[in-house]
Amino acid sequence: MNKCVGCGVETTNKLCERCFRIRNYNEYKKVDINKEEFLNNLNSINKDDLIVLVVDLLNIPLNFNDIKDRLNNRVILVLNKFDLMPTNNEERYESYFDKYNLNIIDTFCISTKNNHNIDELYECIKNNIINNVYFIGYTNSGKSSLINKLIYNYSNNDTVITTSYLANTTLDLIKIKLDSFTLIDTPGIINDNSINNLSDSILKKMSKSKRIKPISYQVKDTQYIFIEDIIKISLSNNDIIIYTPSNIEVNRYYKDNSFKSIKEIDYIINKTSDIVIPNIGFIKVKSGKVKIELSTDVDLYIREPLI
Repeated sequence: MNKCVGCGVETTNKLCERCFRIRNYNEYKKVDINKEEFLNNLNSINKDDLIVLVVDLLNIPLNFNDIKDRLNNRVILVLNKFDLMPTNNEERYESYFDKYNLNIIDTFCISTKNNHNIDELYECIKNNIINNVYFIGYTNSGKSSLINKLIYNYSNNDTVITTSYLANTTLDLIKIKLDSFTLIDTPGIINDNSINNLSDSILKKMSKSKRIKPISYQVKDTQYIFIEDIIKISLSNNDIIIYTPSNIEVNRYYKDNSFKSIKEIDYIINKTSDIVIPNIGFIKVKSGKVKIELSTDVDLYIREPLI
């Protein structure tokens, strides 16, 4: 029995049927995996192995406790999708992660699309590796796409890991020889704010995201802001800035519109904060009351401002 080069599961062929259909027909078969199964992969990592921790700047986890509780390795922090961010302030994004107390030896803002900082990252890996290098991160952070870029740029290896806009594409460890060392792709750690709760049309839009163009609103009277058909924001006497890719539809109304809500959250913001909408973006609020309704079960959270 072989391992599928696309997702890591056992198969009789080079590609399993699931990866074959994703690549050739864009047909995705959802696989439900227990979060603990993903976290157990971290237990197989030796203390001398190098970790490349890949984080999607549009979906920063609330904390990294799942990782910190299991690892004490040296970490190269990779902040992915830098090309989508509205400012090029790499120093700001990198310093934002100091509070997490990870054992970081270096941090890189990268874009696999534009090859931004890929050479620098590769040199850092080569200069710090002892045994293996594990690529870890939460679902859809871009681990597999980054490994594919490294394979393409720096080897004659024709291996291509399967990628898609949905979670749980990589299902088991995938080992790839590159130069004089081995890259190991791991299944994404399941984020409690699962992207699988978003509609297929929204996920497709996010997979083709365009650079964020912040939308600012100075609201006096009560107004209503809709982000696609998934979020309704009700507010008055607030200044807010919405950070979401420019292909995501945002509309403001002065009268209430119908909205099929399954969850309501009332926030009282005392100091400037971000309300994070996982995989969609975030809303920067200076202060005041904000009511958010959702048409899908996505968990929002508050953090200090990223920008």
